[in-house]
Amino acid sequence: MLDDFREDVHGRVLRLFPERQIYLRASGEVKYLTLTTLHQVAFVSAVGFLCLWFVLSILNMVLGINPFSTPSDEMRRVEARYERMLADSRAKEENAKLLLSEQRESFERMAAGLQAKHRTLAELAGSDSLPGAASAPNVTYADARRVMAPTLRDADERTALRSSIETTEIATGLSLDSAMTALDEDQNAILMSAEVGLLDRIEASRALLGEAGLDAEELLESAPGGKGGPFIPLSAEGATGGAFLARETTIQARLAEAERLDALVGSMPLGHPVRDETVLTSDYGTRSDPFTGRPTMHAGHDYIGGSGAPIVATAPGTVRFVGRKGAYGRTVEIDHGYGYITRYAHLKKTFVKRGQTVETGEIIGGMGSTGRSTATHLHYEVRFQGRAQDPAKYLKAGRYVQ
Repeated sequence: MLDDFREDVHGRVLRLFPERQIYLRASGEVKYLTLTTLHQVAFVSAVGFLCLWFVLSILNMVLGINPFSTPSDEMRRVEARYERMLADSRAKEENAKLLLSEQRESFERMAAGLQAKHRTLAELAGSDSLPGAASAPNVTYADARRVMAPTLRDADERTALRSSIETTEIATGLSLDSAMTALDEDQNAILMSAEVGLLDRIEASRALLGEAGLDAEELLESAPGGKGGPFIPLSAEGATGGAFLARETTIQARLAEAERLDALVGSMPLGHPVRDETVLTSDYGTRSDPFTGRPTMHAGHDYIGGSGAPIVATAPGTVRFVGRKGAYGRTVEIDHGYGYITRYAHLKKTFVKRGQTVETGEIIGGMGSTGRSTATHLHYEVRFQGRAQDPAKYLKAGRYVQ
């Protein structure tokens, strides 16, 4: 069978490249050159190889394709890539070690501050056994407060309690126990004052949300980035104790709630959308359609004013839409976070672009009559979690803030 295949191939080659003779005539003489099948096959193979080499050279120069590259070349490239990755990893490791070292130093400073306060409290608690304590009840309230006030942010080294007791002049005759009691009362008074202030902030924010007809608890639950739990610092047993720690953790919880409520109130659209004098021509709710006269739902407020009157953002936020929006005409929509979006429609022109951050009172456009509109006016909407809200509630709450 192999012999048949060879004969078939040989026959095909002879048919494609039969022996040829080239006749040459010069000076009356005729000569001929015989081209055998082998010569023709060799010539065609050489020409084909040159053409293939030419094509591969072009591909290598233009596209960087080299089919003759060896596996070792590819291995060297892979090795170089992994060496770069390894160098990056080592750099990240060094940065992590440096950060860890800084954090360790910060923790050590924190622990030193906590230990200093613990030693101060321990020495004050055992003051009766200190040398000279019985004959020197000479710690004034101001000096005791200075010694009792070490914090994590102290830049200077604290004065030792023993030297403070020995060098303080007799002023008021307070005993060490009474000084410590006074200091404890003073600290509790400071914490109570802070807590009362935080409660006032919380109640004011909750009252403001109530003016807008909103549930503070529901809003806080839907707010992003929620976290919980009392604030308990490292080595809290040594830094504070008993009622002091309870009061501190309570204040931390109050502070977290106050900050979240402040952020929530800060995102509410409480401002007026038009800077110039305007007249409210259409409230939120059911009304007669200005074109058909049929009862329809109006999802916002309509304000009339002069053409191009400045339209302003009613709360800080990010512009999420600018352009024409069907019957709304030229429109700007602002995302204020916490589910709040405001819409300003029928504008004559706009001065913001999508993705831009705006502040309360910043001009975003001019009043116009684009879209489905009978005359120059602003259609203003407040939307919360995708549902239209009555802007009057937020304007009322804004007046309450002012």
